[in-house]
Amino acid sequence: MKRRVLSLVLALCMAVGMAGCGSSEKEKSGKSASAEGDRKQITMWFWGCATPYQEHMQKVLVDSYNESQEEYWLTLEFRNTVDKDIPVALAADSGPDIVYASGPSYVSTYVQEGKVISLDKYAEQYGWKDRMLGILYDACTVDGSLYSIPNSISVGGIFYNKALFEEKGWEVPSTVDELTAIMDEAIKDGLYGSLAGNKGWKPCNDNFSSLMVSHFTYPSVMYDCLSGKTPFNNPEMAGAVELSKEWYEKGYLGGSDYTDLDSQECMQMLSEKKSPFVLAPTLYFQFAGQFFTGDLEDDLGFVPFPSLQSDQPSPVYDVATPCNFSISANTPYADECAKILDTMLTEDFLVEMTKGWPGYWATPLKEITVDESSIEGLGGEFIGAVKEACTAIDNGQFSFHPTTFMPPETQEKWRDIDMVWQGVMTPEEFLDSVDAVFPAELEKNLVSPLAEPARAK
Repeated sequence: MKRRVLSLVLALCMAVGMAGCGSSEKEKSGKSASAEGDRKQITMWFWGCATPYQEHMQKVLVDSYNESQEEYWLTLEFRNTVDKDIPVALAADSGPDIVYASGPSYVSTYVQEGKVISLDKYAEQYGWKDRMLGILYDACTVDGSLYSIPNSISVGGIFYNKALFEEKGWEVPSTVDELTAIMDEAIKDGLYGSLAGNKGWKPCNDNFSSLMVSHFTYPSVMYDCLSGKTPFNNPEMAGAVELSKEWYEKGYLGGSDYTDLDSQECMQMLSEKKSPFVLAPTLYFQFAGQFFTGDLEDDLGFVPFPSLQSDQPSPVYDVATPCNFSISANTPYADECAKILDTMLTEDFLVEMTKGWPGYWATPLKEITVDESSIEGLGGEFIGAVKEACTAIDNGQFSFHPTTFMPPETQEKWRDIDMVWQGVMTPEEFLDSVDAVFPAELEKNLVSPLAEPARAK
């Protein structure tokens, strides 16, 4: 009885919350309730991004859709607690028509609970499998059926300050030795070797660990671990984690300030020439946009991270998706929701969203044809970087970012890699802790299906 009462209370709370937030968003977008008329309501939730990004997403996605037809009305709510709100709402058979998730593993749980629908017929109708990069299409499937679509692809690499490089006479590094030589020289000159930090957000550890581990060993090693073919505590993985510790100790990850720097501060200091590099995913373009402005716009560059293994197909990109979207099993408007999702999987959407929010909306297409030189500001640099990456990834030159490809408990254990960097744990102890939780999640089918990367030559 208590459970029934709790479910009713949750459902009522969610309904009230949806009504309140819906009115707020209409006011923000300048749309009155009367503008909706008798349209059928479609709801969508998203995380609480910065106000300028909210306004841009409202304009490009929501207003454009609502103005394109007169039968439906899309309402977008920005929620700082979206990752907590979604499962609570779905458990009460409530929530939005278009379901947000912070990774495919979340959707696997919703599928098992019958809360979201298969998108197979829409994938066939719109040709999604032919358009999308296989690594992310596969990751969004459960038991061979598609249940979500990724909003974007994010890939790791090297941000660098072109103006500082010109002043120092440095060449863009194409090998690990060239990269470390520049970092060593920068430290000798009183600069940071590279900027990195996890202040206020421990998941940032994933960005740096993924980049290093993916390039210090073969991508096939992470593939074999996530596939359950080998434990995480194997000699190749332990060696890569040990090398990441050596990099931390040498000051290549923000020096002694790793725990005192956040992502925005790293990009700000890069713009101020306090370091030659920020080693991070393309997602960081969204932070760079606040600092590489005006005369500094052309100072920001991005190149792939070099592989330590000379026989590995190059370049290799560690792949993630910031979020993904499903369709609620309770919506009466599944076909129209799929139409909205299809809009988000187009090159036009990539371009328009990038103009106001570079870094977050790299539609994961096998082929991007837009001329990046036609995009002003950092958007052009961002699209150029993603365009190059998508070609390599479609050829199998990829590895797996923990945030997207590890199930929840395994992610949490992996994020303790900074305990290795700080000397609290050995690489073997750290990897043993990951192995302690991963098999159970693999058994529960919480690991995203994995496309196989290209093997060493």
